Amino acid sequence: MLNSLPAVITLLVALSMATERAVEIVKSLVPWLDLVRPEPVSEGRRRAAIQALAVGFGVVITYLAWPVVAQVMAASAPKPSTVAALGLLASGGSAFWNSLLGIVLNLKVEKGAEARAAVESVATRSAVLPNPAEGVVG
Repeated sequence: MLNSLPAVITLLVALSMATERAVEIVKSLVPWLDLVRPEPVSEGRRRAAIQALAVGFGVVITYLAWPVVAQVMAASAPKPSTVAALGLLASGGSAFWNSLLGIVLNLKVEKGAEARAAVESVATRSAVLPNPAEGVVG
């Protein structure tokens, strides 16, 4: 079971950032990966190679970071399915971060609405209660 949502989000962002940095390093060393191609087929292959590289790095980085991952995910030994899933999530890059940010902001808005509703409920109930300073209600 997960320890806390903020810890899991922090872990995923850290894995994703490490994966993206590793991909950028390799892209800077391999000109074929770094140069955008005008031909659609060649550009598609280049983008697919970059994504495959990101998935590979994501899985490797997740496996190497397993001591930290295990603490956050409350897991013991690294399961291949868990490492692969986290590696795939880490390979998402900034698109993944933006989606994650949207989810967290929606949760925050929802919790805020629940809190406001609870405060309004308490305020409504206290408005119908008698004021002890006015005397005994009977």
